[in-house]
Amino acid sequence: MNLSQFFRLDSKVLRGNFLILTLSWLIMYSAGPIPQTYASLYYLSLGADEFLLSLIGFAGSIAIALVQLPGGYLADKHGRRWLVSTMTYGLAVGAFLFIIAPSWPFIMLGMVIQSVCAIYGPALMAMVIDSLPPKHRGAGFSFQSIATSLALLPAPLIAQYLVLTFDLDLGMRIAYTIVMMAYFATATLRLKLKETLPSTDAEGPPRIVEAIREYPKAVRESVNVWRKLSKSAFYLFLVSIGMNGIVVGCYAYFVVYATSVLRITESQWAFVIAFMYLSVALPGIMAGLFMDIKGRKIFLVLGYLLYAPGMLLFLTADFNMLLLAFFFYGLGNTLQMNSYQVLMGDMIPKNLRGTANGCIHFFLYLVQAIFQITIGFIYAFVSPQLPFLLLAVAAIPFAAIIAFKVSEPEEKEA
Repeated sequence: MNLSQFFRLDSKVLRGNFLILTLSWLIMYSAGPIPQTYASLYYLSLGADEFLLSLIGFAGSIAIALVQLPGGYLADKHGRRWLVSTMTYGLAVGAFLFIIAPSWPFIMLGMVIQSVCAIYGPALMAMVIDSLPPKHRGAGFSFQSIATSLALLPAPLIAQYLVLTFDLDLGMRIAYTIVMMAYFATATLRLKLKETLPSTDAEGPPRIVEAIREYPKAVRESVNVWRKLSKSAFYLFLVSIGMNGIVVGCYAYFVVYATSVLRITESQWAFVIAFMYLSVALPGIMAGLFMDIKGRKIFLVLGYLLYAPGMLLFLTADFNMLLLAFFFYGLGNTLQMNSYQVLMGDMIPKNLRGTANGCIHFFLYLVQAIFQITIGFIYAFVSPQLPFLLLAVAAIPFAAIIAFKVSEPEEKEA
C-alpha cells in the first residue's frame, strides 16, 4: 500500500459504522483533551493533594473495571449498537459534575459516573473490529488514530487560551462545558450505528434486572474465554495490562512534575502537548502503511521501546528537551496502541470479541487502578522521579516478552 492508497480508504474502510465511529471520535477527541491538558492542576486547585490525584484515578478505574465483564457479555448476547449509543449520553452527565465541582470529591463522583457508563467499551471495540476487513485493519486503526490526533491538535492551545484568559478555575469549567456538549453530540450521532452482531445471536437490549441477574454468568463466560484463544493472545493480554497500568499511573503526574519540578510554565506545557500530537502524525501514518504488510508485532515492540528514551529525557528536561521526550513518548503510545488493538483483533473470533474484550478491559482497569494508587504513593512520599524511571525500565522486558512469546496468527479472524 502506498501513501495515495492510504488516503483512498473511503472505498474499503471509511464507510458505514467505521465512518460514524470515526466522526464521533473526531468530535470527542477535539473536545476531551482540552481540559485534560491541565486536569491534574485543576484537581489540585479544588483541594486535592498529589496523593489524592491517584485516589481519584483509582476510583474511576475500579468503577470502569467492574462494568467491563457484563459489558462484554451483553455485547455478545444482546448486541453492540444499543450499548454504545445509549451509554455515551452518560458521559455527558458525568462531565456536568466537573463543571459545577466546588471540591475534588465532585470530580471523583463525575469520574465514577463516566466510568460506569463506559460499560460500552467492549461493545465499541468489538464493533470497530467487526467493521474493518482483516487485511485493512492496520491501516484502518492507523487512519482513525491519526485523524483523531489531528483533531485534538488544537486542544492544548485552546486550553492554554482559556486558562490564560479566564484563569485556571473558570477556564477549566468552560473547557468541561465544551466536553459535555461534545459528548451529547457524539451520543446523538452514534444512534445511526448499525448492529454488527448477527441477528441470530443478538437478543436486543436487556432489562436492567435481567442484566444484574446475568452478572455471575458474564463473569464465568468472560474468564473462560481464554480457553478458546491462543497462548499468544494470553501473553499479549498480560503484557498489555501491565504496560497500560504503568503508563496511566504516570500520566496524571506529567503536568505536575513538569510545572513543579522542571519549572515549565503552563503555556510551555500546552506547546509540548500540541507538538507531541503533531510530530507523531506522519510516523503514525507510515506505520499504518506497513503494519498490514510487515506485521503488527514489530510496531508493538518498537512502541514499547520508545517509552524508555522518552521517560529518561523527561526526568531532567528543559523546554527543548521536553519536546524530544514527548515525541518519543507520543510515538511509542501511538505505535503500541494501534498495533496491540489490531493484533488482538486478529486473534479473537467475531462471536467472542465482546466477551474477550470485556475480560481484557476488566483486568486492564483493575491493574490500572492498582498501579495508579501505587505510583501516586511513590510520587508523593518516595520520589517524584521514580515512577517515570519505572516506566522506562519496565518497557524493555515487556518488549522482550512480545518479541519472543507472541506470534502473529497465520490466518486473521474476520
